[in-house]
Amino acid sequence: METMEKCCWKGNIGQLLDMDRKEFMSAMLKGAKNLLPGPVETSQRKSWRDEFKVLKYDTFGSFKKSELERWRNLEIVFEMELPNRKRPDAVIFARNMVVVLEFKRMEKDFDGFIKQVKSYCRSLRRLESLGKNRKVKGILIYTKMEKCHDIAKVQVCSKDRLSSALQHLLGGYPVKE
Repeated sequence: METMEKCCWKGNIGQLLDMDRKEFMSAMLKGAKNLLPGPVETSQRKSWRDEFKVLKYDTFGSFKKSELERWRNLEIVFEMELPNRKRPDAVIFARNMVVVLEFKRMEKDFDGFIKQVKSYCRSLRRLESLGKNRKVKGILIYTKMEKCHDIAKVQVCSKDRLSSALQHLLGGYPVKE
């Protein structure tokens, strides 16, 4: 199964890491013109900046160079529109697994967010059943929370624990398609 074309930005993790924040925001805004109704609100822009910072610096920036090489070619898609018209913040595609990343700029846990991630995972599982049939897992990241990591059907973690959550799900040795 190919990833869906309706998204704000897609590429690989290496391309994401090679961008600076201004390039990332420009790419997201360009993609949003064809995807989102109306102008992009300030809160959405803040969320995208937060996601970029967490992924580039807090997550992949904490990997050793030899570890990072294993991740650079994995596809990552931001704001991918699902058949139900919902859009997870980011989705990473590996050979045997699809990982949904949903970022929340909050300090406290909220059950509704876990339900949201589960809904994204269900939608992606339906798509996967038509193609590669990879496992689909979700991670809910609270960017204002500290030292949180709960492994359940949907992992919940703080930004400083996202790298370990990804390594847990993908075994530390992801393989591109």
